[in-house]
Amino acid sequence: MDSISKIMIILCLLVIVGVKLKGGGVSAVNLFPKKVTVQITNKLSMKQLDLHCKDKHHDLGLITLNVNETYRFRFYTQFFTLTTLYFCHFVWSNGDHHFDIYVQKRDLFCFHYRCSWEILENGPCQLAPGTRHCFMWN
Repeated sequence: MDSISKIMIILCLLVIVGVKLKGGGVSAVNLFPKKVTVQITNKLSMKQLDLHCKDKHHDLGLITLNVNETYRFRFYTQFFTLTTLYFCHFVWSNGDHHFDIYVQKRDLFCFHYRCSWEILENGPCQLAPGTRHCFMWN
């Protein structure tokens, strides 16, 4: 068998394994990059929220949210390494905090690749259908 045939067989096997894993509901192996949406909602009581999010290569700029407003951004996750990281700086009157808003290993199982966050004075809370998991500020 020549080397191109061997490469084609390996690629076909990877695709089959990826389809089987996805179809079976198992997504621990990230064979293909996923497009993730992060949404951040200001749930501070009567306070405007300024946020500035970025990763190693992308600066998303300064965003201002009024109470109950939501900001969304999308990106592709790392292909094999599970190392995608977005961090944000949150500022409001009497508040100045940082938080890693997307950590690929932690957030790999966000609901349908949508990571929803509510920002409260005590810390950010990640939402999923029927649940809310709150974190401390970094």
